[in-house]
Amino acid sequence: MAADEFKLIDEQVGLFGAVALLVGMSLGMSIFIVPTQMAVAAGPSITTAILLAIVPMVFGVLLLLQLGGAIPVAGGIYVYASRLVGPFWGLLGVTIPVVAIWSYLLFAALGFAEYVAFFADVPTLAPVWLLLGAFLAINYFGIRIATQVQLALVAVLVAGMVTFILFGVADTNTANYTPVFPEELFAGGYAPFFIAVVTLYIPFQGFGMIIEIGEELENPVENIPKVLGIGMTIVAVLSLGIVFALVGAVPWDSPVIGEAAEAGGLATVATTFAPGWAAAFIAVTALIAAATTVNTLFTSYSRTVMRAARDDVVPGTFAAVHDEHRTPYRAIFLLGAPPILLAPLAIYLDGIVAVAAVDWLIVIVVAGTLIAFAIGGVALWNLPKTFPQRYEYSVYKLPMPVLRIVAVGNVVVSLAFMVLVVAGMPSAFATLVGTLGLAYLGYRYRIHRYADEGIDLKERMSLLHKHERIDD
Repeated sequence: MAADEFKLIDEQVGLFGAVALLVGMSLGMSIFIVPTQMAVAAGPSITTAILLAIVPMVFGVLLLLQLGGAIPVAGGIYVYASRLVGPFWGLLGVTIPVVAIWSYLLFAALGFAEYVAFFADVPTLAPVWLLLGAFLAINYFGIRIATQVQLALVAVLVAGMVTFILFGVADTNTANYTPVFPEELFAGGYAPFFIAVVTLYIPFQGFGMIIEIGEELENPVENIPKVLGIGMTIVAVLSLGIVFALVGAVPWDSPVIGEAAEAGGLATVATTFAPGWAAAFIAVTALIAAATTVNTLFTSYSRTVMRAARDDVVPGTFAAVHDEHRTPYRAIFLLGAPPILLAPLAIYLDGIVAVAAVDWLIVIVVAGTLIAFAIGGVALWNLPKTFPQRYEYSVYKLPMPVLRIVAVGNVVVSLAFMVLVVAGMPSAFATLVGTLGLAYLGYRYRIHRYADEGIDLKERMSLLHKHERIDD
């Protein structure tokens, strides 16, 4: 496919639809599982940990505010990596996210199946396939349908989280917040606390989706910052509320916390301080959280694949947009088919290996996302030099000293967090390294293949397309 010979998506998402996508992605299944796990590992210190986790969140939001406001395109991380860092980094900007999204889809679907068990005794595979298949189909039929569904789901999601917070706060015992660092947990050092910081940061990583749908967002230059501001305020307030309500309502060494960490998460904890109907509603909300995550993953990151295919970095067939539904349907199937096919294997491995498959999957997700943010930090540093007009005329422009601090902060924090995440699961890290190696081989192959046809793929990956440019 020659450069710019592709069909654009002409459907658009409004401000509130985009906020719903961001909130649903960030407040996904992990917020219903991670806090109870961290309460077992780090006790009351998780209240401090989540406050500290907001710091790298702010770095990430400022990075996306500047990059998304300056260059609002489909498949943002791929474009920023290829145009602002280098062609090979652009290939990583699509390869690593795709592997992470496959893992995230499986993680969310397995978590969904775990909560289904609260209501019905069904084979695990059935709800996994139901969730992935349903939202693959919804996204096939258009981003407007996907956004309308998301708005309804997020309304229920927020209501469920508020329910947990209100009942938890009403039953809070302030003595549960001390000691912040129990001697039983921290006799060997503060490693559990730092792991909690990284792990509680996981839900905040969902805000990266906003730069992937820039082409379909109404007035993206103005709305990307608005979506980030509104969405991440909602996410931060609810996440803080969940953690403080959890710690206040149930002592960290209570047996129910251990049970919740093994299965059920917040829904199990809620049974100790909330009426039966409220605990059941919170369990339903966890199902909704998995659905909002899966929906946003299909909606946003299929655009990353589509945008890379427009450059022929991945096969150009994935750039196709459906004539009727105006969706990158082949890219959507590329994201959805592998998790559906691999679900039986993940369930089988989860039952026979010592390390749960969901834990392995989440390490892949987090490490992959952190790699993307590290690359984004370098891209932000290079923005004023590579596209000075884009930087100069951004509606929301970070002052140069702030831009430098944000760029370096994202790189340093992302790499430091990644080391902490992969240290306990080297097999997941080896998988990412293997992915990087395969990506490099694929990159070299496509460079040489196109060179034989007289096409400079590196040059193609350095220029914005016609509809993405501004006049000189």
